[in-house]
Amino acid sequence: MTLDEIDRLCRNLPGCCVRYPFDSHSSIRAWCIGKKMFAWTDMGELPIVVQLKADPDLVPSLIDSYEAIQPGYHMNKRHWVSVTASTCDADMLTGLLEDAHMLVANALSRADRIRLLGD
Repeated sequence: MTLDEIDRLCRNLPGCCVRYPFDSHSSIRAWCIGKKMFAWTDMGELPIVVQLKADPDLVPSLIDSYEAIQPGYHMNKRHWVSVTASTCDADMLTGLLEDAHMLVANALSRADRIRLLGD
């Protein structure tokens, strides 16, 4: 999956916005719901590696089962994974991105979910 494909997929998820957490000239792009990140990447790095929020109960098995998935880089290793986009199956990466989005969405307060997602 290319960076453009990942960006398009994330931007189409409900309530998603793109942030540059350091400044607008930074190579770090984060996909968020409100102020909460569910994925980010360093756009200046090749191959593209996406950091994804993940279910802590599934993180160990994801890392053990898929070569493209490693512990989260510079993140809490219990809640985040690093996925090399070029070696990860596109359907798998899509599912991981959607799951990351859902994890963050479900952790929002009811008021924030209504405001940001409309449900």
